[in-house]
Amino acid sequence: TTSGVVEGINNKLKVIKRSAYGFRNFKNFQSRCLLNWNFN
Repeated sequence: TTSGVVEGINNKLKVIKRSAYGFRNFKNFQSRCLLNWNFN
């Protein structure tokens, strides 16, 4: 068995985290992660 779905989610979160230098607080980062997860 593979965990491709989980690895994909982790990869997307890491990409958001790398580009998260402009986020002023954790709430904005959390919102961005949830939006990305729901729309993709």
